[in-house]
Amino acid sequence: MRLFPAARGAGVAAVPDRGGLVPLTVVRAATALTAVLLGIVVWNGSVWVVVPVAVAAIAAVLPSIGLIFVSLLLLVVAYAVNMPAGSPWLLVFVAGLHAVFVLYVLLLHLPLRGWVSVAAVRELVRSFLRVQAMAQPIALLALWVGDAGQSLPVVAVGVAAFCWWTLRLAVRRP
Repeated sequence: MRLFPAARGAGVAAVPDRGGLVPLTVVRAATALTAVLLGIVVWNGSVWVVVPVAVAAIAAVLPSIGLIFVSLLLLVVAYAVNMPAGSPWLLVFVAGLHAVFVLYVLLLHLPLRGWVSVAAVRELVRSFLRVQAMAQPIALLALWVGDAGQSLPVVAVGVAAFCWWTLRLAVRRP
């Protein structure tokens, strides 16, 4: 009679290897931290910064469409109200807001605890960079014409280019 099964003697690990995986708690923490940092920048020292910070933290831990919408809305409205036109923070804000949106959407249907593969995160980063390759030049254009006052033709061209690019990405076959 054997005291130990053959599988244990063969070196089978009791805990599966987690190589190539990232804990979802790290992704949730990165999402909340990015939203909080953006909130601190755009709320500009106001005591009301507590509201977007709390909503961002709750939306990262318990994601729902409503919380995500409120969190992003608090950031966008605060930027529009508190930041002066032509602020160089626009480039950081565009990238940060997009990162928060992407991370929120990633977490929306995932369990509270778990793991996500590094390959999936890498693909998410590639997608993020492709969108930023279009968003950052538009943000630079907005900064460049920010001092020129109302420039409806430039805004219309930028929106049309963005819509064309989005449509092109949507209908592209893998």
